[in-house]
Amino acid sequence: MKRSEVIERILKFVMPPHFDDPEKNRQIQLLNFIAWSGVLILIFLIITHVVQSINLLNSTNLILEALLLVILIVSRFIQRGQIRWTGVFLVLSSWLVLVYEAWIGAGVSDPAVAGELVIVLMCGLLLGWQATVGLSFLSILCLWVMAILEGRGVLRVATDSIYSITGDLTAAFLLASVLMYLLMSSLQNYMKALRVSEERFRKFFHASPLPIAICTLDDGYFVEANDAFWNLSGLDPEQAIGHTPLEFGLWKNGEERSQFVKELKEKHALQNMEYRFVSQTGAVHDTLAYYELIHLENQACILATFYDITEEKRAQEEFHKTEARNRALLNAIPDMIFELDRDGIFINFFKSEEINPALAPNEFLGRNIREVMPEIISSPTLFGIERTLLTNQTYAFEYQLPGKDGAHDYESRLIASGEDHVLGIVRDITVRKWAETEREALINELEAKNAELERFTYTVSHDLKSPLITIKGFLGFLRGDAEKGDVQRLEKDIKRISDASDKMQVLLNELLELSRIGRLVNPSENIPFEVLANEAIELVQGRIQARGIQVEIQPNLPSVYGDRPRLVEVLQNLIDNAAKFMGNQPNPRIEMGLHDYAEDGKPTFFVRDNGIGIAPEFHDRIFGLFNKLDAQTEGTGAGLAIVKRIIEVHGGRIWIESGVGKGTTFLFTLPQKSKS
Repeated sequence: MKRSEVIERILKFVMPPHFDDPEKNRQIQLLNFIAWSGVLILIFLIITHVVQSINLLNSTNLILEALLLVILIVSRFIQRGQIRWTGVFLVLSSWLVLVYEAWIGAGVSDPAVAGELVIVLMCGLLLGWQATVGLSFLSILCLWVMAILEGRGVLRVATDSIYSITGDLTAAFLLASVLMYLLMSSLQNYMKALRVSEERFRKFFHASPLPIAICTLDDGYFVEANDAFWNLSGLDPEQAIGHTPLEFGLWKNGEERSQFVKELKEKHALQNMEYRFVSQTGAVHDTLAYYELIHLENQACILATFYDITEEKRAQEEFHKTEARNRALLNAIPDMIFELDRDGIFINFFKSEEINPALAPNEFLGRNIREVMPEIISSPTLFGIERTLLTNQTYAFEYQLPGKDGAHDYESRLIASGEDHVLGIVRDITVRKWAETEREALINELEAKNAELERFTYTVSHDLKSPLITIKGFLGFLRGDAEKGDVQRLEKDIKRISDASDKMQVLLNELLELSRIGRLVNPSENIPFEVLANEAIELVQGRIQARGIQVEIQPNLPSVYGDRPRLVEVLQNLIDNAAKFMGNQPNPRIEMGLHDYAEDGKPTFFVRDNGIGIAPEFHDRIFGLFNKLDAQTEGTGAGLAIVKRIIEVHGGRIWIESGVGKGTTFLFTLPQKSKS
């Protein structure tokens, strides 16, 4: 084995282990120093006894050897880091060995008694003053017991040689000197540490950004305070030290401070107490105060530390205002707001004053949307969550749910509110959808009316132009014939002008009639269709009889709801039109009845004839204003336009089924009850 390894092992055996705790390191170093000092002193005593030719198996030497063994055992405990119990073992075992040595030796005169005093000093260093008091009491008790027993002759004492006693006392003095050195060294280190601690505290006290003040407990005089406190309170330290906070208005009255002192004495510390400083300049600072009862130079004092929370309170007030404003905005928004995570689990819910959720919040919060919502909501929502979190863009979709007052339309908008959360904003758009539908219907109606107006304008300008041209032309003829004195031609010219004027009058009347449809309306009522048909037949009975037309009406026809005179006018025009275009039909016939019911539930009626029919390419044209397929026939061509207009005003529609030589069937729908 190398020399360096031997030295390393010796040092490892002799040196104590190292710990992270400084106090533990100090204790184990002290214990280790005492143990090895004891080993050296005991070895010195054994050597002196050997020099004096004292037998190693002598009782005194055996006791010294026992002490040496105890200390060696203690050194092993030290290597394991067992400080407290090692100290207890060392003190008690050493004390017991020395008591035994005095008992079997010279009694109260034995040098071992001085060794007991050394053990008491060692106990004070290792175990504290409580253990020292106890051990001192036991040592005195043992001393008096041995003295009493010696005085009565019960205890026989042996007398060692003067050199043995001197050696033992030398060892005791050496060990006592070591212990005194350790005691003084520890005291000096303690005082040095205390001064360092005081200096560190003073620096911390004055450099601390937290306001700190020290006042006497009973009188309340300022003892000390740091710059942060003087800045916070606005007080002048030269004027405040030696005076009470009550003099500067820091307490409302003496009663308030007395109550505070009473509570502090009971609890010894008060925390998180709000206190407001108002400086002489009017600056207000809100603080949290921490009070602790301390003692300085045997005088009870109050250590007060303040934490300025002015900005925090302002921020908190602003937060509460913002929260209240946001809450008011949320309450004013007519939307329900849901917070969901990436997996579709409901996290939070903000109710709406206008919309109630289909489920109570406790029925869906914390649950997956697939568990509580139908597929038409859950599927697009989960898809939208994925898209929103991926693209950070708003995703919107619409859906419809049944309600107590009918179906409701909703719009859901998903907005990202974090890496894994989205906000679902749900709005009832039933009214909006209805308005959009109505707007679309109005737009379509307006477009149709505009188109109709264009056709109407064109037709009026075209059809009214013809009689005007006729009148103007024959006025020229009238002038020439008058100059020539041709009375016969003059009468013909006047008749042609009169006919053109009559035609214009008829056209204007038809236009006026058409314009009134939809504006001048009679009160609507329920009328059996068969009654309407019979009234219309009565109005055109002359033409029907003149042509010998057979009219058939189906029985048990449903009633219709509408303007009775206008509906009669519809049937009158259709019957008159059918009778007018019978042609050379030997067995003319007109049929009226129910064809079927339309998809919207309205009955579809028909007026059918076996007349000349209409070619398919003219089916739409015949409903135009003043459109006549045969210019030689009577009338202006406004009849079917009026029929179409009346039907549409009642919410129905009309169309034709016909072919040349196959007769004509007019089909139209009419309502059975009032439109909402």
